[in-house]
Amino acid sequence: MEYGTRTRLAERLAEERARKKEIMTDRRWFVPPEAPAAERARLRAGLRAHLRRLRERGELLDTVDRLVEHAVRAELVAREWDRDWPPVPAYAPKAGRWPGSREAGWAEQIPARIPVQLAERVHAACWHTSAEAIEALWMWRDRHPGVITPRDDPNAYAEYDDLARQVTTPGMVWRAAAARMLG
Repeated sequence: MEYGTRTRLAERLAEERARKKEIMTDRRWFVPPEAPAAERARLRAGLRAHLRRLRERGELLDTVDRLVEHAVRAELVAREWDRDWPPVPAYAPKAGRWPGSREAGWAEQIPARIPVQLAERVHAACWHTSAEAIEALWMWRDRHPGVITPRDDPNAYAEYDDLARQVTTPGMVWRAAAARMLG
């Protein structure tokens, strides 16, 4: 992520937590101290259930995990990738730099826990929409070992560049989701 992302994230979370505080102070969730214990427990459980429903619908994103998860799901929907994908073959890239990747490292990192199924969906979507280009890049690399620059071999570099533009890496999806959640 670019510098300043963590600061913008903290600001967004502060807004969401302020919304949560407003929800919690709504009169309907008031727990009278003189109410019987069972009634107080019922009211608190009702509030917890209400907050859970808001989070599930993406209407309250007061944790990093929920905010990132919602943004990734929205990114998949925007790309029309929010569906079941075939399994990823064992030889597909799992982690690290993918063939065709143009971005290295992140200025800032945002640790978040997202559901395994969502991470697998991102991985599968990236693989299945990029597999043809990745396999062509592997063949390109076999034909052109070593470093190729536009100055050394403009035609080979242009071929590589064209294939690389056809690859969508998981990192690109994570970055787009981060921009979406903070935009």
